[in-house]
Amino acid sequence: DQNQDQNKDQNQDQNKDQNQDQNKDQNQDQNKDQNQDQNKDQNQDQNKDQNQDQNKDQNQDQNKDQNQDQKQDQSQGGGSDQKMSSQAAAQMLQAIQDKEKQTQEKVKKAKAAAAKKKKKDKNW
Repeated sequence: DQNQDQNKDQNQDQNKDQNQDQNKDQNQDQNKDQNQDQNKDQNQDQNKDQNQDQNKDQNQDQNKDQNQDQKQDQSQGGGSDQKMSSQAAAQMLQAIQDKEKQTQEKVKKAKAAAAKKKKKDKNW
């Protein structure tokens, strides 16, 4: 009877240790996956914010330069015959393209977020 009790106790201890190890491993894996997802999302958001800020600053600088150029052109030429310089046109085109790119990225991210949410909702 003592041997049986000892064996039973040993088996219970072993099972308990194994279960604890398995639970620990599973929790570590889940936490790792969650942290990776969160970090990825945060990095994407930070990069998006930085890019938007940079593009905004560039566009503001370009617009400021364009306005100054236009004022100079108007004051020198009398303002009756307004022609856009090729540099001003290129700056305007670049600003429009940058804005379009931002819009496309925003739409793409929104679609990805919706698809990710839909996938999570169905993943049961």
